[in-house]
Amino acid sequence: MEKAYRNNCYRCGRERIVVKVWKEKVENSVIENTESICPDKKCQEVVDQEIRRQRNKHLQAENKRKEMLRNRKIQLQIKTVRG
Repeated sequence: MEKAYRNNCYRCGRERIVVKVWKEKVENSVIENTESICPDKKCQEVVDQEIRRQRNKHLQAENKRKEMLRNRKIQLQIKTVRG
């Protein structure tokens, strides 16, 4: 019987291997998560590096937004104190 769905690596095109499947309950829903990796270890290392780089970039942008909001609140407080 043929699989209904194929999860191919976006870098090399090989079919990814399922490593872990787990379920989480979020509010009233149950979500099934699947972790898969590329069978080519070198390709997977590159993918992992790209994911880490993107995650770090996202965290830096989020921290920058928080810092800007904090500075804006401080400036507003200074203005209201000075009247």
